Amino acid sequence: MTGRARGVRIAVAVTLGLATAAAPRAGAQVAVGDSLWQLGRHDEAAAAYRKALEEDRLSVRANFRVAQVLAWSNNIDSALVLLRAARVRVPDDPDLRYTEAMYLSWVRRFDEALVRYDSVLTLLPPGEAGYVRLARARTLSWAGRLDEAARAYSALLAADASDREARFGLAQVSAWSGRLDEAAARYEALLAEAPGDVRTLVGLGNLRLWQQRPGAARRLAERAWAVDSTDAGVRDLRRAVAAAGAPQVEVSSDYSEDSDRNVNRWRAVRLGALLFDRARGGVAVAQLEATDPARISRRTMLEGSLAVPVLRGNITGVLALRQMTPGPRDPGGTAAPARDVLSGRLTLSQRLRPTLTAYGTVARWPFDEIAAVAPLALDVTQFDLSVDWRVRPRLTVAGALSLLDWSDGNTKRTWTTRATRTLPHGFSAGISALGFGFDRRASRYFSPPRFVTGELTGGWSRETPRWSLGVGAGLGVQRVDTAAMQDQWHLDARAARTWAGGWTAEVHGGRSTSAAASAVGAYAYSTLGVVLRRTF
Repeated sequence: MTGRARGVRIAVAVTLGLATAAAPRAGAQVAVGDSLWQLGRHDEAAAAYRKALEEDRLSVRANFRVAQVLAWSNNIDSALVLLRAARVRVPDDPDLRYTEAMYLSWVRRFDEALVRYDSVLTLLPPGEAGYVRLARARTLSWAGRLDEAARAYSALLAADASDREARFGLAQVSAWSGRLDEAAARYEALLAEAPGDVRTLVGLGNLRLWQQRPGAARRLAERAWAVDSTDAGVRDLRRAVAAAGAPQVEVSSDYSEDSDRNVNRWRAVRLGALLFDRARGGVAVAQLEATDPARISRRTMLEGSLAVPVLRGNITGVLALRQMTPGPRDPGGTAAPARDVLSGRLTLSQRLRPTLTAYGTVARWPFDEIAAVAPLALDVTQFDLSVDWRVRPRLTVAGALSLLDWSDGNTKRTWTTRATRTLPHGFSAGISALGFGFDRRASRYFSPPRFVTGELTGGWSRETPRWSLGVGAGLGVQRVDTAAMQDQWHLDARAARTWAGGWTAEVHGGRSTSAAASAVGAYAYSTLGVVLRRTF
């Protein structure tokens, strides 16, 4: 973590003047430790400091130095215990308070860290508190309080426009706030002054990835690698660039069954790769077998896709040829005619403001989700408009309007809205509502004149270098036309494991009692799927 490394260097610089208030017998070991520390032999120095603590457990210098060694090895809790012991003897020492605040921020105890930084600011003259204000601004950004962090960095720059740390922090906050063009300009200005600055190269490289410009990100990653191949941020950027540009093969199998005994089995193979330095293309071959007690329908699909950055977003096009063969389960029954349909989808996404993104979709596809509707030979033309608005750092609101025209002359109008708030430790909570209605009721597919549903939602997710886990749930009510209100719920989960060599395996599944996504109005359905993915 580059922020952590910088903090360590700052802590070392501002704490070298700590007074050694040790008992006489401990003083000799502290002196030995200091000598070894100056030579860079930190482990041996820590051993000497620990001996000093055996004779004087409140030794300021010994507690501080051992705490530093523990913090460098990510043993932050033990480091904080030693810092508190040091503060018993010098409770108002600003350097100890500063270091304690810094360690608290490393373990995401941001509110406690900010309280410590504020206490340090009361002890130092304004002209000597710049490094504390900088660390406080950085902690605000890590806590997701981006507007406050931006104001804090701007205040530092108002006092000293050449402060590179504050300029870098403001560029970082601009990027995290979604102001990507502004952030790019700030990073580029920093690079113009210091072309070999690794932090700035990494920051701009990650930004180019967010702008879907992996070619530019790769060039920045190679520049940073040439300067410092040992930097963790550089290695992370190179891995991210490799993942964004590398070819990827995915094999998946999915199964679903609803309360009307409609069973679907999907199998697909997909290949994706970076094209022309910026665009990403893909091809897929997929099969669907849909059955119910009386019918069976098979679909084979060949699909191609291309995603290209445009302005402040991207445009994605998908073109597919579907071959559908519906028929009875009884070999002696009458089969519906097979047909080939060319389907497609065009989606444009644009970032209208740093916190507001809009999406528009036009699509044409055959209505063939289950065996009962495949013989109807219906096609659907779809028009969607949706927005995502990050109202606050942890609160997102989204809404969508949709119009679907069936080839039999029917029309469906849909609206959706949801609000989601992220909570500590990977949890989230929200509320959502959906409504739709058809111009007329059709006999062969679920087409009520009015349908509404609303639910409270919750979830949990966890991401590590090897594991990706997630659970989501919702509980609410639904109403079909003028019928009585019904309860409805859903539960879904996923788990993915990544191995060295680019292999990832995923299992996902769920259960829902909402009719909102049903083609025939089934009141419950279950899903289960597996994915095997290889990134080269």
